[in-house]
Amino acid sequence: MRLPLLTAVLLASALPVAQGADDYKPGPDSLPQLGVAKGMMVKDTFTSHSIFPGTEREVSIYLPAGLDRSKPSPFMVFQDGVIYQAPIVLDNLIARKEVPPLIGIFIKPGVVPAAHDQALSRFNRSHEYDSVTDDYVRFLLEELLPALETKHQLNLSKDPNARAIAGSSSGGICAFVAAWHRPDAFRRVFTNVGTYVGIHNADQLPVLVRKVEPKPLRLFLQSGTGDNNLYCGDWWMANQMMERSFIWAGYEVNHEWGEGGHNQKHATTLFPEALKWLWKGYPEEPVKVNPRGDSKWKGYEVVKADVPWTEVPLPEGFDKAQTMTANAAGEVFFTGRDLQVKNPQGDGVLSQQGLWKLSLDGKFSPFGGAWAEARSAQVGRDGKLRVAGWSRLATNEDQYQIASLNGQGEPVADEAVSIAKSHDARFPGHMVVTYSGWVIYTGWVGGDAGISVVSPQGEALHLSSRQIGGRPLRLTLSPDQTLLYATGLDRDEMITAYQLRADGMLKFGQPYFQLQRDPASRMGDVDAEGLCVDAEGRLYVATRMGIQVCDQAGRVNFIIPTPAQPYDVCFAGKDLEEIYIACGDRVYKRPAKVRGVVSGQQAPIKPAAPKL
Repeated sequence: MRLPLLTAVLLASALPVAQGADDYKPGPDSLPQLGVAKGMMVKDTFTSHSIFPGTEREVSIYLPAGLDRSKPSPFMVFQDGVIYQAPIVLDNLIARKEVPPLIGIFIKPGVVPAAHDQALSRFNRSHEYDSVTDDYVRFLLEELLPALETKHQLNLSKDPNARAIAGSSSGGICAFVAAWHRPDAFRRVFTNVGTYVGIHNADQLPVLVRKVEPKPLRLFLQSGTGDNNLYCGDWWMANQMMERSFIWAGYEVNHEWGEGGHNQKHATTLFPEALKWLWKGYPEEPVKVNPRGDSKWKGYEVVKADVPWTEVPLPEGFDKAQTMTANAAGEVFFTGRDLQVKNPQGDGVLSQQGLWKLSLDGKFSPFGGAWAEARSAQVGRDGKLRVAGWSRLATNEDQYQIASLNGQGEPVADEAVSIAKSHDARFPGHMVVTYSGWVIYTGWVGGDAGISVVSPQGEALHLSSRQIGGRPLRLTLSPDQTLLYATGLDRDEMITAYQLRADGMLKFGQPYFQLQRDPASRMGDVDAEGLCVDAEGRLYVATRMGIQVCDQAGRVNFIIPTPAQPYDVCFAGKDLEEIYIACGDRVYKRPAKVRGVVSGQQAPIKPAAPKL
């Protein structure tokens, strides 16, 4: 229904007048005030010799009036030097105790000076700021901040809740990415007209915010309808996408949208209020993960928000494990090459073996005799451990084989799956075992990397890489044991799915699960390694980014970050309700809300169909 003209005019006159595009005037908090003590500005330069070698940059440090250097000081890092009239704002807000007495660190981007007068300098701004790698935050934490602390006798707080970071445009995305990679170092973020677009893969960030487990960050975003719209994306839309992703994932986020262009005018006007919001509740109320409890992150179907990874104690000197597996009781078997553990009673090595066992009581012990290298292990229906690898015989000869071990780790000779010389097998690799007794493993036969299948009767069949369409690396079975999943050496962002027939043949192989490439790696590496499934059919893949979890339709639903890069993943512990990861010489675990599958000891399970 149309309103009468007079009514419409009266209503319009009652509304606040809209701010014109870029017609933004700083308020009193951004202007010098009488009677307010002024902080001191210190100028410096810094040359990087490590992460951005050869770059030189200017640094300005704001020291609040009355700074007590004996106590750890909260601080805020700004990219692109002094912006937002921040020193004046800090003077005013600190004087009224609306923010803590912050040290401000204003950093300009690095420049590699020209080689001579007729040459051009190299300007590092986009390389440092637009990248979504962790290079810049490492530069701050490992080089710049420690140098400034030493030179200027600063006492910067190590508490991540006492650290904030801010920036405009490329400096804005730089601020977010620094906190995203290191929430243990920065938890309060202000960005204006942030460059969340496709320059160095930042256009992937809205999706990653939704897929990766939420982090303890508080964020304030600003952009406007007149922001950039260029070859690499639309800043105005990209900032809104980021804000919507933060809300969806349960972050504590605020924003101010305007009509301005790609500049700092609007941000300078709102900066005092943004600063007060970012630091509200400090120090009593730390920044939390999912503070409203409304996160829609799908990983909460599998793990709890308040239970982090914990490290599993290992014997001193334990070397890198290659793979791990569990039995139905939840005990874990680790495989590797010459896994060495120091003798706690003195010098020397306690054992040099490729196979170790972690019991439910936390006891870690060598298992299974003189395996110089065990490449994988799986437990069969009979409770015996099948081990693929390279064993050292009593004659001091090496033999590649798949052997069967009893509960005490002793070989069961008549049940060994022998690798016939006529088969010309070398290096049996990763292995899975079905409940019906089939053994399937990767390996080289006649110079070809493929998959070998051994029937319960010991009949072996090798399927070449040409037959199966690739060179597989690690294997696992679907819960119903009719699909074989394989990471590969050829396309590590894809997991191939094969149908496993009753006669042991693999059919209909297809690159099926597409993993998330790591935008933080300049090469976009995935590094897909070990994999496992839960009883509901999800596929868990150890990758550079952490554990990527896929539904049965081949989609990455969520990513669980890990304390270090994982090389294998399995379910273990009581009732198979803990996720274990092997990260080189460290092992971690985390409780799960779902149960894992040990195919060799469990009858096939038909999970529910995925939502398509």
